[in-house]
Amino acid sequence: MSEPQEKRGCLPLALSAVVICLALYVPSCGPVLATAFWLREATGWDGFYAVMWLYYPLLVWGHGGLLGQYIEWWVKLFGTVGPG
Repeated sequence: MSEPQEKRGCLPLALSAVVICLALYVPSCGPVLATAFWLREATGWDGFYAVMWLYYPLLVWGHGGLLGQYIEWWVKLFGTVGPG
């Protein structure tokens, strides 16, 4: 008889999923926010600002830091401005 295989915990899988999500979530904030701001300026519809709720944690924690500069770079690249 063969020996029973060791069960692999779900922790490595969950950790991998979190890392992959963060690896996609953080870099996407700049172009997505810049696109939303540009669409707001182009159409005049304030509903595009709703995308800011998706990135609210990054906007709060990244304000004034490297992440804030990254977002500002994208906003300037699109030739637009944020709300306010």
